[in-house]
Amino acid sequence: MPVELHISIDDQGVRDLLKGIQARFNNLTPAMKLIGETVQASIQRNFEVGGRPQKWADLSAQTKARRAKKNKWPGQVLVVSGIMKRITYQADRDGVTLTAGSKYAATHHFGARKGQFGTVMQTIKAHVRTLKSGKRINVGSHKRKAVLPWGDIPARPFMMVQKEDWPEIHNVLTRFLTAKGGR
Repeated sequence: MPVELHISIDDQGVRDLLKGIQARFNNLTPAMKLIGETVQASIQRNFEVGGRPQKWADLSAQTKARRAKKNKWPGQVLVVSGIMKRITYQADRDGVTLTAGSKYAATHHFGARKGQFGTVMQTIKAHVRTLKSGKRINVGSHKRKAVLPWGDIPARPFMMVQKEDWPEIHNVLTRFLTAKGGR
């Protein structure tokens, strides 16, 4: 013969607590804003340390040389493209969306193979070229086809929640859902 135990909660304080949790659960926007701030700061840290949990691939020698000509090297990987400054978040009642607003963001996050994006016609300005022999020659303005990207770009994932972010996200949700008075 089975044994059953039926428990009902008559405690008004517990009922009020559960009712408050249910009400807050229907609109998590305040908690999602805090989570957005947490993850946005974590992504910022990815740029500051050059990749987490693993360091990003170093820049190619050609990229370093091009940056050096513009006085932007030595420097940080991905920082020149401005992606870091365009990470935003939008919180709503049941989630938060983080966006990297740079047109280069997906390429840097996922990587790309040389020529993956097709070809374009480039206009090359007139310039003086120095040959290996040291001889200098004038090169007239002209057009040429170029592949995009001009070389392989390794994946440097930056839009990610780190393992160490999850306890803070958990704490934000716990504090929000169990707070008295809705906050």
